[in-house]
Amino acid sequence: MLKRLGQIACLVGLHDFRVVEVTFGFGGSDAIEKLECRRCGRTAARRA
Repeated sequence: MLKRLGQIACLVGLHDFRVVEVTFGFGGSDAIEKLECRRCGRTAARRA
């Protein structure tokens, strides 16, 4: 039941992301985080 609710949440856009990888830069660049949804496997990147 809870797994099904999680899948519906992913369809709506409410993902359960976990940090997979962090890349740090020097100077003006920020750190970049690679995220992966635990439920559906979708990956995304964001500035930390």
